[in-house]
Amino acid sequence: FALVFTQIRPSTGCTAEMADCKEEQLGSELSEARQRTRALRQELASELQVALELQGRLAKVRAEVETTRQLIDHELRESAAAKAKLLEVRRKRRDFEKRQHVEPRAPASESGSGRLQGIPEHESRQEIQEADQATLLARAQRMLHHRGGADLEAAGANTASLTEARDAAKIVERLEDSGHEDDELYRALLQLSLQGLERHLDPEDPEVLARVHSLAVSLENLGQRRDAAAFYRRAYEGRRKGLGDEHRDTLDSGLNLASCLRSLGDAKALELFKNLLEGCQRALGQQNPVTLETAEQLAELLAESDELIAAWKLRRQLLEWYRAAYGEDDPMALSAMSKLAVVLASAAARGCAAPPAA
Repeated sequence: FALVFTQIRPSTGCTAEMADCKEEQLGSELSEARQRTRALRQELASELQVALELQGRLAKVRAEVETTRQLIDHELRESAAAKAKLLEVRRKRRDFEKRQHVEPRAPASESGSGRLQGIPEHESRQEIQEADQATLLARAQRMLHHRGGADLEAAGANTASLTEARDAAKIVERLEDSGHEDDELYRALLQLSLQGLERHLDPEDPEVLARVHSLAVSLENLGQRRDAAAFYRRAYEGRRKGLGDEHRDTLDSGLNLASCLRSLGDAKALELFKNLLEGCQRALGQQNPVTLETAEQLAELLAESDELIAAWKLRRQLLEWYRAAYGEDDPMALSAMSKLAVVLASAAARGCAAPPAA
């Protein structure tokens, strides 16, 4: 037994040493794990800090985007309101001019078959004035069918009488007032009306030129801008000759021509806008909506043409005009200030020296 016990004791000592070694190894691994945990915690804290900073920047960008969106929405609403006001002013002016203008009666040679269904002129006008939309559309279709349909070139010598020509334009006016939209029908009626007027009146008669202008508007609405520009130019030149450069009708045709040329990319639009702005300032004043709209388009065109200094000067004038017309805190004045800043920033980015403040 003594021999066996002696052989067992060394084995027990080795086991204790192995346990101590294992414990020391586990302690070392635990310490390393704790160090790695602290390092990971520090790295996580750093990442969280970066994430918080990015979140703050993102919130700031979102706020700026929302502010910009609100400004754009506001400018769109203001633009729509200004357009509505301009259309209302034009309508009132047209009504006023009609009340002041007494149109000549058709010559005796037009009586009978010359009129649609033999209706006397004053009765025809009254009937059109009181007709509802469906009646007007039916009458327009009968009129076009009677004169060769929309293909007016095929009508040949079957040109409308003076009364029919005026009735066709009156139908277009009444349909527009009723909210009906059919530019193709309006084009056909206005072309029919113009041909009738040209047959009986001087080519530069104000009534003829008014119809030329209306036909140009209809063509532009149909996307036929080159044809529209030709008719706008005819109306503009004729009105300049007969009414003068600063008459409202002349300016109206000129502005439509300039806008049409701009949409076509015609370089002549720039010089035309400059001349029209001078005429608008003299005839209407600096604070008139037509003058402001003309200056807006010219400023945009100058910036598009890289004439940034000229655009900056005009934007500065526009800001003063808007403030004088609506007040410094009005949205239109604030929008004008924003547009001035954009032009100034563009000029600075391209190394242009802005003129000193007035």
